[in-house]
Amino acid sequence: MATSPQLWSELLATFHKDLPLTTQLHKLLLQERSALENRDYDNIKTLLADKNSLVKNLKQHAHTRMHALQAAGLADETATLNAAEQESPIVAKAWRQLAQQWDECQHLNAVNERILQRTRLVVNQTLDLLRGANQQNRLYDPKGMANNNSSGRSITSA
Repeated sequence: MATSPQLWSELLATFHKDLPLTTQLHKLLLQERSALENRDYDNIKTLLADKNSLVKNLKQHAHTRMHALQAAGLADETATLNAAEQESPIVAKAWRQLAQQWDECQHLNAVNERILQRTRLVVNQTLDLLRGANQQNRLYDPKGMANNNSSGRSITSA
């Protein structure tokens, strides 16, 4: 299957736009992780805004690529990558490099999400304790029977 050189040129142009953006996203995700670990919430707001902007640009470029591939009658990404390796190795190389960077960014983002979820859980548990809504799994009543009801006592009346 011979593919148009114009398609390879279009794909390469979007890859060349995305490679520095993805590198920037990678650095930003590392900064986000540091800010989460240090509870630097003011910095996190800025980082999230920057991250959203980068992701928006990356999505636009992905849409452009998808449209170009569909217009060329290429729906299967694997087959298209194999064709690129045969017809335009420089496009295939950029494609694989970008895919590797995306995988790394997805991993970093997943780690950051786990840190954020854990922080949210700890904050909610602390707030529950302060409000007197401690949800312990098992409390024992005066008869020694397991009771799942929370006492509803606040930390000030403990």
